[in-house]
Amino acid sequence: GIIIRRSGVRVPAPLPKKNMIWFKRFNLPILLTLIRLCGSPIVLPLLIVYLSPYNMLWVNICLGIVFMLFGLTDFFDGYLARKYEQVTVMGKLLDPVADKFLLYATLVALLAAGKIYFFWVIVLIGREFFVMGLRQVALEHNFSVPVSYLGRVKTTAQMLCLGFIIINPYQSYGLFYAPGWNGMELALLLLANGFSVWSAKQYGESFMRYLGILSPQKHAFQNYSISSPSQDSANTPVFVDTTRGTQDERTF
Repeated sequence: GIIIRRSGVRVPAPLPKKNMIWFKRFNLPILLTLIRLCGSPIVLPLLIVYLSPYNMLWVNICLGIVFMLFGLTDFFDGYLARKYEQVTVMGKLLDPVADKFLLYATLVALLAAGKIYFFWVIVLIGREFFVMGLRQVALEHNFSVPVSYLGRVKTTAQMLCLGFIIINPYQSYGLFYAPGWNGMELALLLLANGFSVWSAKQYGESFMRYLGILSPQKHAFQNYSISSPSQDSANTPVFVDTTRGTQDERTF
């Protein structure tokens, strides 16, 4: 930058100090993301695999609290970044990776500890790989797939479900001998997996609709047809209202 003194002389502005650059890059939201990224795949599996076999309620509650604390960092990093205008490219890159680390590490640890059936793990992890594939193909076609409201509901349902599975000390008793605990666990599993499959279906339909594979005359995009996005808004699909002849930009 340039600094103009009172005499009218222009002088180069001093370069920012290295510690200031470090502070701007590694703010509190990114620190929370890094805690989830580095801590969840190391701390959670060790605690769950080696402490869950004791099957004591107070131990499971402590494990559940640790898991929920890691999960809360997913909320607060985004909330603080938006509130204090600290949204960065690094944060956008690390946040979804940290979410996947938390989910995968917890599911694998619960499977190793015998606290979850392998079928649920395959569905939950398979859904994440499916959406990751859609996002990759979308980037190759110069558009993005943002997180939908249903995706946020899915994440909340998964956190509640996994937290309850960690706390539940009665998995070995079965549904008949512990209907309260195991019945609630089954209901949360069905809810989390239902939202996971439903949101994946929504992402897939929107993706195919944008590429023209699926007709736009369906659901929320009724009476809209897709036109090519302009260069100024390459990442925002433009939908043309066929009933009025006007253009209406909608985020995909």
